[in-house]
Amino acid sequence: MPSRVLERSDRNRVLAGVFSGLAEYLNVDVNLLRIVGIVLLVVAPMPMVILYTVAALLIPRRGGASPLTQQPDMSVLGPVLTGLVLTIVGAALMSSWSWLFFSKTFGLTTVAGVVVGVIGAVILVQELKKI
Repeated sequence: MPSRVLERSDRNRVLAGVFSGLAEYLNVDVNLLRIVGIVLLVVAPMPMVILYTVAALLIPRRGGASPLTQQPDMSVLGPVLTGLVLTIVGAALMSSWSWLFFSKTFGLTTVAGVVVGVIGAVILVQELKKI
């Protein structure tokens, strides 16, 4: 019996192929995992974004190496980390704890958080589609 290996899928991917690869490894429907991922994204957005990003960086693509071992330079890691950090900073600016660090004059902190978070999310999604 051949051993199964967890790999990101190239066939049925939306972003980085993490859910497709995990579905093939677990022998479950990929749509079920995507629904669970969306529910987790709504319930706990930051942990889910961080978890998916780390999985995309660590799990190798089918027939290849993981992005961290494939390209040791910052060509992949730099933009992904930039998008992740901007998304986290945007979420922090929008959170109820932001008053500890920033004043909430006219809700500008919330607006800035949305802008920074959206910019980070756009960068992150574009980079995850490339790896």
